[in-house]
Amino acid sequence: MKNRKIERLRSLLNQNELGGIILSNSDNVFYTSGYNNVMDGWQLPEPMSAVFVPADSTKPIVLCIPEASLIGIIVSEREGHPIHYDKIATFDLLNFCQTARAQDAYMQLSEDISLRLQEISTDIIGECQNNLILSLEQVIHSYSSQKPVLFDDMRIAYRLSQKIDFNFGDGFELVIEARSVKTPEEIDLFRESGKKADRVMAHTVNQLGVGAKWCNIEKSVAHFMIDEGIDPLPTSPMLFGGSYDLAFRPDLFRTHFDSPFQEGQIAILETQGRYKNIWLDINRTAYIGKPPKEYIEQHEIVKQCFLDVVNKLKPGNNSSEICAQAKEEISCSLDSPDKLLMIVHSIGHVPLESPKIFPSTGLDSALEGFEIKENMILSFDCLYFGSKLGPSHMENVFVISKNNSSSIYQYPLDLIEVQ
Repeated sequence: MKNRKIERLRSLLNQNELGGIILSNSDNVFYTSGYNNVMDGWQLPEPMSAVFVPADSTKPIVLCIPEASLIGIIVSEREGHPIHYDKIATFDLLNFCQTARAQDAYMQLSEDISLRLQEISTDIIGECQNNLILSLEQVIHSYSSQKPVLFDDMRIAYRLSQKIDFNFGDGFELVIEARSVKTPEEIDLFRESGKKADRVMAHTVNQLGVGAKWCNIEKSVAHFMIDEGIDPLPTSPMLFGGSYDLAFRPDLFRTHFDSPFQEGQIAILETQGRYKNIWLDINRTAYIGKPPKEYIEQHEIVKQCFLDVVNKLKPGNNSSEICAQAKEEISCSLDSPDKLLMIVHSIGHVPLESPKIFPSTGLDSALEGFEIKENMILSFDCLYFGSKLGPSHMENVFVISKNNSSSIYQYPLDLIEVQ
């Protein structure tokens, strides 16, 4: 089966006359191979797996994983998520693999699993090594060329350079460039995730009301996400929450309270979770009770500004320039236009996959923007903080096609009135 992600990555490697790339960041490993280690959620300081992608398509893609995790390949296959690789290199993880290799007369694998493990074992190169570095050393000796090899974790490059004489470089920006333009399969998955996000937003809104406590709403949303196959963030399934102070300080509008909602409060609703490793990033504004006419008008102004930017989400346009143009056109309609924050950012396995050169999250990058390209998936965030009436906030994720864009979320942008 054709792997368009690998094809795009190899194209970039060959354009830059490189020999290959070794990826050990868990999101990058998943991006290229579909492999997901159960310990990735622990956020350990050391990688638990790696993938070697050679620029030469005649050379194999090598997946480096703990020997004890070979069974995970079968589990993933049974769940309908086959792992993409040509060869496997194994290593010991702590003493897990040693224990897994021990024989137990009372425990036997089923015949079908045993047969599949035998098939997988034919793809293993060399012996099981004591650690990931030694396993990758074996891979480089077997398959690398004289051209430079890139790494998304320079710690690994440094350790290997102490053992092998080879040319290496930092490859994180190259793989992010590859990830910023999506394959048709990724776009389909994003559209699927959009339906999930719409359901999460509808469920969240249904929990709002006078007397409802945000802590209980968060619990309900977390349970709903899990039932929908979404992994909520451990900190909270929602980034924001209830009404926040007018000052734009993220820690002020991140809600942690068990006091009940009161009439006249504003709730900013933004999801935090991943569906099949795709980030959900929908945001809407709700008003508890009957909103005043002036606030409704303000929200409509922000919404129109949002739509003006959306109409310019097209290939060839600059992400920052289209926001600046819309902001200038609407500035006379808002009481504090400088407090209107608009940003277009790439999104994928994480909420910020900027195609800009590191450091990409600073002011310079935000002001410079980036060129919008076909098949990008972009999130547009529009936040108005500076009003005496209260904040307005909305965000959608868009698929960039040849001539325009389309939202993967269908939940209305209108102000949500909770009676």
